[in-house]
Amino acid sequence: METPRKVQVTGRNTFIVSLPREWVEKRNISRGDPIYLAEKSDGTISISTKQEKKELKKYVIHVTEDRATVIRNIISAYIGGAGKIVLKGKQVNTVAETIRRILSGVEIINENEEEIELGVQSFDNLDIDGVLRREFNVTKSMFSLVSQVCNGDEDAITEITKKEQEVDRLFILLLRDLVISGRSQKENIFRAIVAKSIEKIGDHLVDLSKNAANAGINPWLAEMIHSAGETYYAAFETFAISDLDEGKYRSAKAKYLENYKKVNNLLKKEKDQTKMFIFLLLLEKCNKIVRYSEDIIESNTDIIFTNMSGEDNDGK
Repeated sequence: METPRKVQVTGRNTFIVSLPREWVEKRNISRGDPIYLAEKSDGTISISTKQEKKELKKYVIHVTEDRATVIRNIISAYIGGAGKIVLKGKQVNTVAETIRRILSGVEIINENEEEIELGVQSFDNLDIDGVLRREFNVTKSMFSLVSQVCNGDEDAITEITKKEQEVDRLFILLLRDLVISGRSQKENIFRAIVAKSIEKIGDHLVDLSKNAANAGINPWLAEMIHSAGETYYAAFETFAISDLDEGKYRSAKAKYLENYKKVNNLLKKEKDQTKMFIFLLLLEKCNKIVRYSEDIIESNTDIIFTNMSGEDNDGK
C-alpha cells in the first residue's frame, strides 16, 4: 500500500519526509537510529534499517610474463569489488607481495606453489571525505619536500616517492569504496574526479623532484612550486567546505600567473638551450598542478548544483 507524504524543506537544501508510524514501530526504530536510502536504477528510493551491501566477487587471474598487465588487472579487480583474488601461475608469490604493497587491506589467506588466494578486507562505512582529506594532506606535505630538492636536498626524493605511493593507495581504496558502497551515483563521479586530480598532482610532484635535482639549485622553481601549492590548497579547502565562494582560490591563482609571467620572461634570457628545455618542462609541471586544482574547483561546483533544488539555482 502506498502512503503519500509531503516534502518539507528546512534551510536551503535539506528536504525532509516523515516515516509512517506503523513502519517505525514494527522495526523498533528510535530517535538517532540510522536508516539507509538506496537509489534504484528506475529512480525510486528504498529505505532500510540495514545498509545494503553488494556481494563481493571472486576473480581468478593468471600470472604471465607481462607483469605490468597482471598488476593492472589485479588493481581493476580490487576496484571492481573483489572479496577474493586467486593468482595462478609461476612466481605468484612475487606478484602477491607487490600487490600487498600497492593495495590497502589485501592479505594472503591460502597458498601453494603455483596458486595464491588473496583476501580483501572490507572497509565498512569508509569515510570518503576523510580519505580525500588524507590524500590531500599527504600531497600537501610533498610540496615542501620538493622545495627542499630545489634547494639542493636530493635525499628528499626518496620520501617524496614514498608519499606518492601512499596517495596512490588512498586513491585506489576510494575508487573501490565508491564502486561497492552504493553511494549517490552522481556525486560519485565528481568525488572520483577530485580524488584523481589529487593523485595526478602527486605524480607531478614526483616528476618535479626528479627533474629539479637534474636542474641543480633553483630558487625561482621553489617559489613557483610554492605558488602552485597555494593555489592547490585554496582549491581543496573550497571543496572541503562545499563553498561557491572561490575568492581565495582565484586570488592564489592570480598570484601564480603573475609569478609565471616573471619566470617565463626570465627564461627567455637563458642562452643554454638544454637548461631552457629542462626549465620549461619544470614550469609546465607546475602549470599542470594548477590545472588539476581547477578541476577540483569545478567538481566542487558540480556537486553543489547537483544537490541543489532547481529553484535555488543562483548558488546563494
